[in-house]
Amino acid sequence: MRKTLIVVHRWVALIVGIVLMGTAASGAALVFEGAIDRGLHPELWRVTPAGAFLPIDTVIARVEAKYPGPGITGITVSSVRDRAWTANVDRLGLYIDPYTGAVIGTRTPEAGGASLARRLHVFHVELFSGKVGRSIVAIVTIVALFLVLTGIILWWPDKLIRVNTSASWKRVNFDLHHALGIVAAIVMIVITSSGLWIHYDGIGKLIKSLDSAPAVTAPTQPAGPSDAPRPSFDAMAAAARAALPGADISFVSLGTSKNPVTVALKFPDDHTPAGRSRVFIDRYTGKVLAVMSTHDAGLGTRLDYLKRSIHTGDVLGKPTEAIWLLASIVMFSQVVTGFLMWWNARRART
Repeated sequence: MRKTLIVVHRWVALIVGIVLMGTAASGAALVFEGAIDRGLHPELWRVTPAGAFLPIDTVIARVEAKYPGPGITGITVSSVRDRAWTANVDRLGLYIDPYTGAVIGTRTPEAGGASLARRLHVFHVELFSGKVGRSIVAIVTIVALFLVLTGIILWWPDKLIRVNTSASWKRVNFDLHHALGIVAAIVMIVITSSGLWIHYDGIGKLIKSLDSAPAVTAPTQPAGPSDAPRPSFDAMAAAARAALPGADISFVSLGTSKNPVTVALKFPDDHTPAGRSRVFIDRYTGKVLAVMSTHDAGLGTRLDYLKRSIHTGDVLGKPTEAIWLLASIVMFSQVVTGFLMWWNARRART
């Protein structure tokens, strides 16, 4: 049985090795997805702190004075004092100094899609191949989980965790494969299983079924006058903060006249980039229609909110990001050391 499992483990790894290396390497880089784009494009993201942020409505008025037309229907704000806010006018992305309201840079959708951070993300998720690539990544993720689990089974009898650095490079490679694999096994299980959770909606539905009551959903917008003026962004933000004290605004989106205003908020204990809490506001009256709070969510919904941060390592901030990065590097190294073990055994037989 053990010999059969070794053969299956080896050949399954060899078959998916190239794709697994690519997803592991891109996953390691994506731990720093936001930081990569900000580091490569400081002219878009970096601003000089100067007192307090301007009111959102003032920022938008100054931007629209320079970019007249369809107007801004949403804005993403940041509590980080040296980071730009963002908005869109038509298809053009704007990067805004929140202290002056000046547009410090622009980016088209094509330029955004061609950025390194975005290309890494698309490669990691779908290998630049759309639905086919997504299916391949899902299959490889299942296989990666299988390899980790079978690797633990194969490691268990000998429980090898020491690397004999004084031995031949072949022995060192053998020891590294086993020792690194078992040390990172738990995190690799978390990464691969959460990746499947993200990919397959059925898993999410199963998790959400743990809720004792249905989760809050986005409400419909009550009817109102078609010629109503655009609501104040600051008023919407103030209503959202009052509904969820202690949470920071991530973005305000007016959407279309058929939908209420959506305000995204982030509590300090939420490590996802934009937070998972939402306040839905009547665009005509300013009344809060519904509140979706991570603090009030049921067990299943709360777990589902965590799936992305569990997969990326954001779950506990910088410490888990560092651990996830190392585990992704180990996953990459497992393919390399495993291939070398197979190659050495092959040469020995010939």
